[in-house]
Amino acid sequence: MKETLLPNKAKYHRIKADVAFYDKLEDNENNYQLIEGVLEVAASPIHIHQKVSMGLIHLLLDFLETHPIGELYSAPFDVELDNVNVFQPDLLFISKDRLPIIREKRVVGSPNLVIEILSDSTKHLDYGAKYKVYEKSGVLEYWIVDPQKENFQFYQLVKKRFQKIQVQDSYSSSVLSSFTLRLSDFWESL
Repeated sequence: MKETLLPNKAKYHRIKADVAFYDKLEDNENNYQLIEGVLEVAASPIHIHQKVSMGLIHLLLDFLETHPIGELYSAPFDVELDNVNVFQPDLLFISKDRLPIIREKRVVGSPNLVIEILSDSTKHLDYGAKYKVYEKSGVLEYWIVDPQKENFQFYQLVKKRFQKIQVQDSYSSSVLSSFTLRLSDFWESL
């Protein structure tokens, strides 16, 4: 990879890169992710995205306060899954026994739970490349939230493959044991 000084511009959007190149973007004001060896920059989340994120953070932190089984983080926080994939999931949970994967600059390894909140500009990644990498990397649970449709899709890793979990109105997490999300209550609370 050719070494260059990196100015604070999004001119690196959609160029090929690896973790070493990505690390040079550390002080850049753009929100980059490295997805299958390609740098992607995204705009700031819109209002409903932020409301959904804050609603989930509130629920999950309340749960973790009474069930201290791990730690919750929100974007922007890098998760390095391999040399060509560094994502910034909207939310991620790491259980106590896996806390050593949290390093000074980022998480290195797969979180137990990843939550992505869809936006028009990134949903193709959340359902496509990111889904495949999360699955391959061993993320145990993957939630995709669609704020526009007020919909959640839940996936659990079974025999190294994501299985979609069908729900009516409540979802019981396998990663966050004894945590149940009532979907209608969640959407009403926003």
